[in-house]
Amino acid sequence: MTLTNQDIVELTAWRRKLHRQPEISNEEEKTATEVVSFLADTGPDKVLTGLGGHGVAAVYDSGRAGPTVLFRSELDALPIEELSGVPHASQVPGKSHMCGHDGHTA
Repeated sequence: MTLTNQDIVELTAWRRKLHRQPEISNEEEKTATEVVSFLADTGPDKVLTGLGGHGVAAVYDSGRAGPTVLFRSELDALPIEELSGVPHASQVPGKSHMCGHDGHTA
């Protein structure tokens, strides 16, 4: 898989969207919905939801025997006020993605 410049622009915009709307642990319902929507556009064979709460997994089955690859990310934010001043700063008082999980997810 090769990422184009347009792919990077779109992933950056999506990460910033996630960054603006952080949800702390066990409250990531909207974030999980965003992830499911994003993954659905990538053509998975199956999307699993509700894993351990709001966890999501996508299965891409090549139909061939061989190694399995897993990408993992955290969805949750922290109960910390963001004071960064960046244009995509958290819009949720007292919650922010200061841990970088929005970047891992994107």
